[in-house]
Amino acid sequence: MVAMLAVLMGSSAFVVDLGLQRVARADMQALADLVALDLARQLDGRTVAQLAPVLDAALTESLERNASSVGEDPEIEYEVGVVGDEGFEPIDAGVPSAVSVVAETDVDFAFAAVTGNDSGAAAREAAAEASSTACFRLGTFVAAIRAADSTVLAPLNDLLGVNLDLVSYRGLADADLTLAQIAATSVFGSPEGLLSSSITYSNLVLAMIEALQAEGGNSLAIQALGSVLSSTVTATVGSIMLADALHVAPTDRAAMEVGLDVLDIVGSARLADGQHFLGVPNIQAHVPGVGFQFTGGINLVSAAELACGVPNSPDAHADIAQLDGSVGVTFTNMPSLNIAGLGTLQTPKGTGTLQISAGNGTGQLIAPPQVHCGANTVADPTTMSVGVTTGLASYQLRSDVSVAADVKLTDLLGLGLTSVLTNLLGNILTLGSKISLEVEVELRVGANATAGSGRADLRIPPNDETPVSTGSSIHLDAAAIVPTVKSVKLNGKNAQLAGVTAVTNLIVQALVTTGKGFVEKTLTPLIANINQQFIGPVARMIGLRLAGADVYAVGATCARPRLVG
Repeated sequence: MVAMLAVLMGSSAFVVDLGLQRVARADMQALADLVALDLARQLDGRTVAQLAPVLDAALTESLERNASSVGEDPEIEYEVGVVGDEGFEPIDAGVPSAVSVVAETDVDFAFAAVTGNDSGAAAREAAAEASSTACFRLGTFVAAIRAADSTVLAPLNDLLGVNLDLVSYRGLADADLTLAQIAATSVFGSPEGLLSSSITYSNLVLAMIEALQAEGGNSLAIQALGSVLSSTVTATVGSIMLADALHVAPTDRAAMEVGLDVLDIVGSARLADGQHFLGVPNIQAHVPGVGFQFTGGINLVSAAELACGVPNSPDAHADIAQLDGSVGVTFTNMPSLNIAGLGTLQTPKGTGTLQISAGNGTGQLIAPPQVHCGANTVADPTTMSVGVTTGLASYQLRSDVSVAADVKLTDLLGLGLTSVLTNLLGNILTLGSKISLEVEVELRVGANATAGSGRADLRIPPNDETPVSTGSSIHLDAAAIVPTVKSVKLNGKNAQLAGVTAVTNLIVQALVTTGKGFVEKTLTPLIANINQQFIGPVARMIGLRLAGADVYAVGATCARPRLVG
């Protein structure tokens, strides 16, 4: 009986002390987790050396807040590093993004005399990573409106199906909402309802009206959104995936709280369902020789996309707006050319092609360099970097003009074409007094760009309002027109271009001469209309550039800790 009692007492003592040790281990795990999270909050882009005193102080404060645990006063050790493929990896220098913490204590056993053990150790480890979330935008609808650029009103009204003025659009540009506000409306009810499923464009506009009404003081924006809501365009847009235009994870609470311009939300979401066909405005107005019929078309694909997320993550990725297509132009009633030494030459036909392939690129929030959350002052700006990659791009107007006439043989001989005529047509004595002349000239203006990549280093301020611009502006310069003779026929036979420059130089000069040539009379005003009424306003409306983008910083949240081990 005594032996049995001894066994029972020993077993009970062992169970009690083991339970106490188990509680201590749980306490150490909780303590390691909490301390790791507290220390990770300090990992904001500073180096190991800079962080050493900061982390020591943070450790002391964390232990004071979390002093209750079983056992002796815990001993804490930590090291900083990064999280790699194999988990936490310590570093001795550089910028850490993670911290590993080991918490250890000893517990005195109540039945040491029975078990033979005075105490037991309890140690646990935790690792936490500090991630930074930042938001950027490629292009914006807001800049042109705030600059009072009235030329963007026509394409913007066409896009939204409304007839608003600059004052109304300024109301939309000056109002801001967070995605959290929109998600909380009765229309959606949750971030997932807004961003994780298909929604209708009309419901998005309705939710924005509700959110602005709850804020108060947004009468201009609410009235303008009412016009958008009732437009036939809104009714035909149908379902969209808002996440295709605003790349924000519904679980990214910091990004959900970033203030966004209402106009950018409306415009970006409008294009989330695909491409928008641009109608050709009255670009033939006050342009002699341009007909009223145009062929082809140009499409706008996406615009002012927003992206928020951790650097190098799929969420922190946005597409550059695309403008693609071509428009054919027919030149009519073209004037004749009076050229000394050749006489009067007719221009029986001419065609033009306006072609653009702009955009076709991406932006990606990258690190390094690390996102830095500053005080948003000139002395201490918030900083982030976006890698911009673009594909092949081109924007040009090509005009093909035919010049034809029966010219005097003696005029051609006088220009030194005797050998050309003889070699091409035979004995000049048998050719008669007139030679049929046909010349095809191409007049081209514009630019081509190769694929490329670069980095936009953004600061707040000033890049929340003033972009970092890559690529070049989308603009045609009439002074940069380049003429090229494509072919010359004499009596229907193709002549070598090098041998007839005495003729072609005169014709080209007549086409481009200031005051009376085709370039001055027709192409120059046509290009001006394209710049001011057609492609130019669309590009300015969304901040589109050739082989690049206007890149804006929207906001950042740094040192958001999470346990990783």
